[in-house]
Amino acid sequence: MFSPIHSSRALAGLVVVLLGLAAGPVAAREAADIEIALGASNTTDREFTPVASVAWLPELMQMHNAVLRADAGVVYVDGRGDVVGRDLGDSVVVGHVGLRYERTDSGLTLGAGVGGQAGETDALSGDVQFITTGGWRWERFSLLVRHISNASLNSPNDGETMLVAGWRF
Repeated sequence: MFSPIHSSRALAGLVVVLLGLAAGPVAAREAADIEIALGASNTTDREFTPVASVAWLPELMQMHNAVLRADAGVVYVDGRGDVVGRDLGDSVVVGHVGLRYERTDSGLTLGAGVGGQAGETDALSGDVQFITTGGWRWERFSLLVRHISNASLNSPNDGETMLVAGWRF
């Protein structure tokens, strides 16, 4: 059963632990980027809503023409209000950790992660969510398509698919 207090505490604890674990490799490196992104999300019946995210992207490894980064962050999906026959009114926050692969020659960006959520809708149900990201990056600007879903671990599993523009600091 979903408990907002229990899920919020679990989410906060997960984010704190994962950020702490990622701090070790970052301490040895000079640069850790913060990315802020805004955009819109869509679920199964074209019900759009605003989304915002912030991610900490410390560099883990340089590769030939690519960089592998840790990806720890939070995605906010705004509630949609009254949608007939659908429970989409609540806002949802998903904290996540994962990896992001960035090509330095073409700008191609791919990422995957796992997260926990606070809030629940027909689009984002259950406590575990999987996040996939694909897009392009030009210097500090990125344009990304992101999908968040519980991979049918809980029902319903409508998921959220979003288009976001990000700026890295």
